[in-house]
Amino acid sequence: MYKVLIADDETLDLDGMKTFIPWKELGMEVVGAVTNGFAARELLDREPIDVLVTDVHMPNMSGLELARHARERQSDVKVVFVSGYQNFHYVKEALSLKAYSYVLKPMDDRELTDALRRIRGDLDEARKRADTERDMRRKLLTAEEPAAERSAESAGGKNANLIRGIVAYMKDRLDRPLTLREVADEFGFSPNYLGQLFKEATGSTFHEQLASMRMKKAGELLRDPKLRIYEVAYRVGYRYMPYFSKQFKETYRMTPAEFRARPATGGEP
Repeated sequence: MYKVLIADDETLDLDGMKTFIPWKELGMEVVGAVTNGFAARELLDREPIDVLVTDVHMPNMSGLELARHARERQSDVKVVFVSGYQNFHYVKEALSLKAYSYVLKPMDDRELTDALRRIRGDLDEARKRADTERDMRRKLLTAEEPAAERSAESAGGKNANLIRGIVAYMKDRLDRPLTLREVADEFGFSPNYLGQLFKEATGSTFHEQLASMRMKKAGELLRDPKLRIYEVAYRVGYRYMPYFSKQFKETYRMTPAEFRARPATGGEP
């Protein structure tokens, strides 16, 4: 259900909107119906809303001021103005605030309902688009999960423990330069032999898996807003930012900044 806040200092109009608009049919819920802008602002500061329906002309705080505050708090809120004044200044201000509709009083319930129904359509489309993007990113993140980790979990035979040990060693050292020779020395093999063994077990080369693991970790770290992008790069072993950005975009099909700006999902790091 989309959340709606109504503000109108005329009690009869306020009660009429609460009573005669088919909110449930519209997939909407009135979470607040108040008679002044200050009460509306307090509610806006406590919880996000999807739709604001407000009288333009209210004492102390006008509907225009309220709409500006709502936009500052939540830029995508849909605003519908109702007014008994067909005043050019009000209409111009409403347009500047990108109001969805301007309904004149005495109000025709059908006109307001039609405006809300159009808003519902836009909100549904936006939600569907966001869900699609989240699904695509979830699939991408799953596809980009390092094959070495998947192989290590399911590997059998005499090399299973070795592969798990190598993967654990790599994961613990993502923040520093790491070479196949170093890993081979650590596990007592020649680089060529270990590289061949690793590829046979995981289906990818050591360097491909290392890059994949670093990108997965970078995606997780970017969800922390306190970390700057260059700090994320350093924590996954990259000292040259252009190369990190290039690798990240090849993996996630977007820049680190674009990735960070997207909404997180439950299935993401």
